[in-house]
Amino acid sequence: MPSLPNLARKLAAHLRLLRSDPEKFAANLLQLTNPARFLERLIDLQTATPMHVRIDGGLATQPALNVLQPILSPVSMTGGPNTIINVAFQLAREGIPVRIVTTRDDGGADQDWFRQHLLTITGATQYPPLLRIAFAGDAAAPLPIGPRDVFLATHWTTAQQLKPILPGMAVRRFFYLIQDFEPGFHAWSSNYALAEETYSHDFIPVINERLLHDYLVAQAVGRFAEADFAARSLVFEPAIDTKLFHPAPVRDPARPRRLLFYARPTNPRNMLGIGVHALRQAVADGVFAGGNWEFLAIGGRGSMPELDLGHGRILRPSPWADYDGYARQLREADILLCPMLSPHTSYPVLEMAASGGIAVTNSFATKTVARLAAISGNIVASQPTIAGFTAALAEAAGRITRGELASTPPNLPTDWNAALARVTPEMVRRFHALTRGQPGG
Repeated sequence: MPSLPNLARKLAAHLRLLRSDPEKFAANLLQLTNPARFLERLIDLQTATPMHVRIDGGLATQPALNVLQPILSPVSMTGGPNTIINVAFQLAREGIPVRIVTTRDDGGADQDWFRQHLLTITGATQYPPLLRIAFAGDAAAPLPIGPRDVFLATHWTTAQQLKPILPGMAVRRFFYLIQDFEPGFHAWSSNYALAEETYSHDFIPVINERLLHDYLVAQAVGRFAEADFAARSLVFEPAIDTKLFHPAPVRDPARPRRLLFYARPTNPRNMLGIGVHALRQAVADGVFAGGNWEFLAIGGRGSMPELDLGHGRILRPSPWADYDGYARQLREADILLCPMLSPHTSYPVLEMAASGGIAVTNSFATKTVARLAAISGNIVASQPTIAGFTAALAEAAGRITRGELASTPPNLPTDWNAALARVTPEMVRRFHALTRGQPGG
């Protein structure tokens, strides 16, 4: 039994840990009170949970494309999931039977909501008859798939879920929609290794943004180290729907200046800490002293607390908005702070630039300051440092005050028909080559 002085020191250390790192304190407590639950938390449950399917020979005559998405829900429809839906829509419209298959046990989607959401983000007037959603998260009711079906993975966990299924399929190559360098979602860890492993599988890469493709090639990630493989990648630039993301026709003079912080505490690449410190430093430097500014945190889905920025300024969380509401938030804001330690630009940066405000973000590897500026003059990028973001915020606030905003939209497609005009026909061609066992798939 520890002596009283030692016990006091241990208690004091735990109290300090509770203040400095509540998550680690909770993990230590769980390790003592429920070791089995502690061990379970060390395993990525999405990876550990299999996808429940059964091969049905009766479905062999009309192969389908199964687009794997962990979950479909109103609060999960950010830029990446919406891109998945747009890709699926384009392929279904080209005559391929497409199923968007949710793979988590809690991933089932409401059919009515999904149909309306698809029409909203695609701009279509009719729901495509060849597109439907299905559920593969129930062990008691596995999803029937045809032996010649093809899969499209959309996240590293879905690519891992395919591993035990593909050996029983006639087609073992799959499409892989890559929208970020996903090992970077994790620290160097089991999950990092599992995510990186997927880039060495037998797949057809479909990559959202040339910046990301160039990063994968430059880093020789997995099969991107092979020159022929990299050259055959299907690459597209994201579309920014100018019907939603456009400047407000008239600014209300009574409205305060507004800075939005795309702040997602559960997303480490969002660099919440650097963003908050930079905001506090900018406030302390008097960057926002010359006007009536308010500061709102968006994207946190209820996980973002209210934070004191100093000098009477408060960063307040804003409730989660639907797609139209989110677009309205951007139109009514002046600056968006969106740190993102990733080779992908991040959709909010592009959407804010299209909405007529200034997007403050950072460079990363192939995502250079010059390449970001070439997309839009409304993107102000810096090195991913506190000093860099502080200076970028000062530049953005000065430009807002002086009315120095780019009047042209970002140098990007304005609808998904244009964005996927080259990729869709090639995906269709390769889909048919795969299902027929022909070369070129």
